[in-house]
Amino acid sequence: MSIIRCIVCSKRISSKAEVCMHCGAVLKGTSEEQLERAIHIQKMKRSRRLQSLSFLAILLVAAGFLLNFVHPQDNAATWVIVSYYMIAAGFVGYVALRVWIMFLRKK
Repeated sequence: MSIIRCIVCSKRISSKAEVCMHCGAVLKGTSEEQLERAIHIQKMKRSRRLQSLSFLAILLVAAGFLLNFVHPQDNAATWVIVSYYMIAAGFVGYVALRVWIMFLRKK
């Protein structure tokens, strides 16, 4: 028995495993076409998850802009600083996620 990499998710599994314990891909008795399809589905799921996170980053930027203009009057300076941090975090998160998505598409 040795440790190999799953064809679908590339995580380490036993060479005697019939099913990957990480992604659930059936390794024994499947054709190459089925394995390629499973790999494609895994990539699509990962890409969609990243796209959802990038949308949340855009919402964080929008919430920061909204908070910058509509904030409680007490501690106004604190709310403005919080809004700037929200805008910055959302923008950096969005850019990082978009770069990650482009990197995954090139693979």
